Amino acid sequence: MEDLTNRWRSLSLTEEEETRVDLTKEKKKIGAMLAAKFFTQRSVSIEAVAKTFRPLWRTRGNFEVCEGKDNILLIDFEMEANAEKVIQGQPWAFDRHLMVVQRYDGTVPVQNLVFRSTTFWIQIHNLPFQLLTIEAALSIGETIGKVSRPKDLGEMRGGNFMRVRVEVDITKPLCRGKKISWDEKGDGWVAFMYERLPNICYWCGLVLHNDKDCIQWLNSRGTLQTDDQQFGP
Repeated sequence: MEDLTNRWRSLSLTEEEETRVDLTKEKKKIGAMLAAKFFTQRSVSIEAVAKTFRPLWRTRGNFEVCEGKDNILLIDFEMEANAEKVIQGQPWAFDRHLMVVQRYDGTVPVQNLVFRSTTFWIQIHNLPFQLLTIEAALSIGETIGKVSRPKDLGEMRGGNFMRVRVEVDITKPLCRGKKISWDEKGDGWVAFMYERLPNICYWCGLVLHNDKDCIQWLNSRGTLQTDDQQFGP
């Protein structure tokens, strides 16, 4: 039946099947709703999600968690400010597995939603003293993804390192650092540390699965050694 549903555009429909049903007045009213994708092999419990995040989010109004599909849940907030607070508070993790949230207006089926990015605070280490600047941090961050400039720029200073908030493409391995240069003779390597990082695969650097679920590990049939890992805590 599901295959038939996906192939309806190529079917020869009967006159009865061609007759459209007008549902323009039947749509649900959707307010401040988010779709949340849980990157784990386990089935996610609605009750467990609500119990976990209610004290973390500390919303003024209530929110309701509804089941979607393929470990996607819909979270309906009473107040828009609470939904925005959750968006701005990324990244989130459930049982140490990444949870990605995005706005959902109900116009597409839940199973067709694509979750490609989340936002991290990234610490930039090993910068020379002269480059411990807001401008340098922003320039480096923009090479990773879309940068969110905080209202309080002091949040970007971390003492002997800088911090930058970046929207990261989670379909790619995490960027571990960057080669930099500051004059004709000065060059080096800056290392990145991701704050509130959930589980990450130390073989391939993706946050979408664990080490034991990695294609590299499975294809190796246990021959890979810890020294072969290109990523770490």
